[in-house]
Amino acid sequence: MRKSGFTLIELMVAMVVGLTAITSVYSLGAAMSEQFYEEQRTATSQGSSRAAIMQLRRDISRAGLFGSPNARSEDRCETGLPEPALPTFDAGPITMGAFQYYPDADLGVLDPDGDNSPGVGADRLRVLTSLYLTDQLLVDSVTPDGTTLILQTGNQAYRRTFAWGQAAGPFAGPAPDYLVGNLLGAGAANWDGIGQKGARAFQTSSVLHIESPEGYHFFRTNFIKAANTQNQVRLRLTQALPVATACLPGAGEGSTVAPLQWVEYALVDPFDDTSVGANFMNFEAFFDVAGTNALLESGFGSADEGALREEGNVMLVRRILNPADGTVIPNTTQVLAEFVSNFEVSFLVDRRSGTTTAPLAPVMDAETNINAIPQQVRSVLINLGIRSPLEDPSIPFSGVTSANTRFEVNPDEKGSARVRHIRIEIPVMSVARRNLL
Repeated sequence: MRKSGFTLIELMVAMVVGLTAITSVYSLGAAMSEQFYEEQRTATSQGSSRAAIMQLRRDISRAGLFGSPNARSEDRCETGLPEPALPTFDAGPITMGAFQYYPDADLGVLDPDGDNSPGVGADRLRVLTSLYLTDQLLVDSVTPDGTTLILQTGNQAYRRTFAWGQAAGPFAGPAPDYLVGNLLGAGAANWDGIGQKGARAFQTSSVLHIESPEGYHFFRTNFIKAANTQNQVRLRLTQALPVATACLPGAGEGSTVAPLQWVEYALVDPFDDTSVGANFMNFEAFFDVAGTNALLESGFGSADEGALREEGNVMLVRRILNPADGTVIPNTTQVLAEFVSNFEVSFLVDRRSGTTTAPLAPVMDAETNINAIPQQVRSVLINLGIRSPLEDPSIPFSGVTSANTRFEVNPDEKGSARVRHIRIEIPVMSVARRNLL
């Protein structure tokens, strides 16, 4: 009688078939896992770039709003005074305009060793815009000495500005951080009944643009908020207005006033104090990196601050500048995107504004050209690239290409980072409407 069982050959065949099936399942699972993480990284990059583009579009589309595309082209009426100016990136002033553009000013931060250059952009862009208000406020009157400007209270623009959201004062204790330092006034009484929206808009770090009914323009960068009188907001100017003259007849009734902010978009190393200020990415405030935390000690060995860093991270930041000296206003730096691999700005310029033959031409002008003719900008074109945080060993770096789909983070490591691009054209309608020559 034959005994039941398997022969050695049958067992070997079964093992081979089983191992093949297990290997196939494992390979399929690994491929699916890799695909999942790749899609996750792609979604993260695209989401980050979209969020950054939305903020850029919001600010750039309002460039020149209630202000001046180029103060040199405005009728300022005041004689003997220098042109309204803003500080430049490198040094010295430039006539106040809607844009300042500095091509590849931050290339040393983005690609310090030139591993990806040419082929990547690291431009710096500055915009004079209205960040907080969508209204111009009306002037009730200007005091006879021209130093105090009183706002009208009986209109919707005033109510929207100064009665919106939580009141900014008075305070029982110290004022919040955003109201101290170089913001309006220090006295708690000055903030009685003032909404936070109005408090943020009227900063001493703002540019105050005043336009008379006759069409004359006045710019002031040095002012404070005086104490309220009969619930009227009063602004005290260091440089007096020419009240009761041909430039500003009567007491300035019916004039409009708007606070403008000077915003900068730059690429920074978050761990470089010289470019972002001290303690911008200070982990000591959040983690015990001094070595006294046992859990952190066991997880990071020496527990030094560098162990917590994501090396090679370059951030696109948005920050408000003081128009008097170009310094960054404390607590205004906002991170728009991390792991940036490209930030390229170009412009659609109308070189014959005001004529019947006014062709539009996309240009990549030198900074002096764009900075001299900001009133001719009709659209701003942004190309933003976000890379994966880590390099993928399976993606070789084949050198700089026009597509710029790969970024070399560390030449000593195999592979390169993937890059996702997003491009957008942002019309600047408030500048185009002025149609200044």
